[in-house]
Amino acid sequence: MRRVSIDTPPIRVGRDPENDIVVANDTVSREHAAFMQDERRQWHVSCVSGSNPIVVDGILVSTSTPVSDMAEIVVGNDCMIVFVLNPANASHLMEHRQLQQVVCQRCWWTGMASAFRQDSPCPRCGAATVEPAESPADVDPSMLNETAGTRVMTEVEVRSSARVLRDAKRAVLVCTDDRGGRRVLSENEPTRVSKNSAELPLRGFLLLGDGFTLSWDGHTWNLQSDMLWPGVRVNGNKVKATRLHVGDAIEVGSNRYELTTE
Repeated sequence: MRRVSIDTPPIRVGRDPENDIVVANDTVSREHAAFMQDERRQWHVSCVSGSNPIVVDGILVSTSTPVSDMAEIVVGNDCMIVFVLNPANASHLMEHRQLQQVVCQRCWWTGMASAFRQDSPCPRCGAATVEPAESPADVDPSMLNETAGTRVMTEVEVRSSARVLRDAKRAVLVCTDDRGGRRVLSENEPTRVSKNSAELPLRGFLLLGDGFTLSWDGHTWNLQSDMLWPGVRVNGNKVKATRLHVGDAIEVGSNRYELTTE
């Protein structure tokens, strides 16, 4: 931990050296967040980044939100800012605060957590499956070889990729409507869901198109839709192609599925 004392707003946070608080990390945007005061001298923190939201006291936010003494703001995967108004609290915090990196077992969100919030649900998906992140030494070396690419991966990416790879070997597509049924997915062969599928066939008279395909690209599951009408929806959003996470809900008309693990 390091202590930064700044009295005059705005206080800007990001990777760019021109910021008031510089966080040299690839998961932090050049201009990521800013602390400001309103006319009543109430402090607010705003997410400046258009692609990287922040987490304020366990809640994922992308707009301006009020902050009070000892508020916790997670920026990127490796940084937590504790907003302190009382200098006495700052001294105590530097001596006793315990932080660690955590990862969600469902959507793979990764961020920092304090000893006071380690049991909080995931700020991205709400799942109560946030656990301490593994150290690189705990990762199977063969998985690291699988996730290696043309650039050096960060430790966070290595840990998350290794977890995804492990769960991929247990991935299952489950039918959640009244028909029931399930299909174990294979990393080596795409899974086709259509009217002619032997397992989990699409049902309905007003379906135009050839269903959808689930395939593994070495890092994650991908969905490719060939439906003309009514289309494929993932978590309520109509898609033609998208990456999937464990727990995602897939809908085609009255057909409903969920990507899960055994």
